[in-house]
Amino acid sequence: MRFEQVAVPAADPAGVAAWYRSRFAPSGDSTADASAVRLGETTLQFTDADNAPLVHLAFRLLLDGDRAVDWLADRATILPVEGEPSRRFEFLDATAIYFEDAAGNVLEGLAYDGDPRQRADSGVVDGVTEVGLPAQEPLALVEWLEESVGLSAWGTPSESFAWVGDRHARFVVIPTGQEWYPTDRAAAPASVSVTVADESAPRGRYSHPTLPYEVRIVHNR
Repeated sequence: MRFEQVAVPAADPAGVAAWYRSRFAPSGDSTADASAVRLGETTLQFTDADNAPLVHLAFRLLLDGDRAVDWLADRATILPVEGEPSRRFEFLDATAIYFEDAAGNVLEGLAYDGDPRQRADSGVVDGVTEVGLPAQEPLALVEWLEESVGLSAWGTPSESFAWVGDRHARFVVIPTGQEWYPTDRAAAPASVSVTVADESAPRGRYSHPTLPYEVRIVHNR
């Protein structure tokens, strides 16, 4: 599974996109749309919305954990975890660094063991690896992603946390009102539209009947 495009709301789409572009996009990498930025395998698109809820996104970083901390600290505000700048997740074989963007969204950089490391001609950010989807009934949302969209849960979903996808790319489903780790910022549904490349799911565009979520499934071209 791969996130080809992720669209999230922002009060100042062009301004937030410019913030990402100036910090994370390789030199000279741009799109024709001022409110979008290409980050590795994912195009991140910002859509115009007043009073948009905060979102959670995680990005794959092609750096070792310690280098990733230093690299992010030069570009964004790090959100400490129990006083430390990063947290190790052994079950993911990854080091996580939490930070925020110009809109206050709760972001995560994941440096996975075994990933290729940055090349001279490439950027550090190799795409979006997590997209947060809060829901009043998390398991019902997981069921919709599985039964209607055709994706698969990763691990064992619960009412407090679920992953839908795989190690490379996944949706993070948590209850509305739960705090986005490691902050006290409450999760709320925002208008999120995602294009997913997944050969095992049927092509199509799926809109959730009650939540502002849209998922488009494409196959590799």
